[in-house]
Amino acid sequence: MLLSHSYDWWEDAVLTVVYLLIVGLLAYSRHYLWAVLNKVPVSLYLTVAALALLQYMGENVIVFPEALGVIVEELVETAVYGIALVYLWRFNLSDCESYLLHELNYECSHSTH
Repeated sequence: MLLSHSYDWWEDAVLTVVYLLIVGLLAYSRHYLWAVLNKVPVSLYLTVAALALLQYMGENVIVFPEALGVIVEELVETAVYGIALVYLWRFNLSDCESYLLHELNYECSHSTH
């Protein structure tokens, strides 16, 4: 029964599991998550959201003809992965740790007064 699904279904299922694992691990380490979310510029969130919408439109043939929709979907998906790869490549964990230490020191200094 599971083997009768299409390649697209399997791709979506595997990517969904990977995304959920990533979000779960980030939520588990919520202090790092908060530091990372604060460090990411809003324009990057908006860009990825726009690309995700464009990918959805290409995949479901909403604005684009079917042949062009497949190309748009794959190009946008590659762009999103490229953005994620570049962001992870430039990510510096020590920046997050210094941010957390600064926040912890700030909270401790205000709780003693």
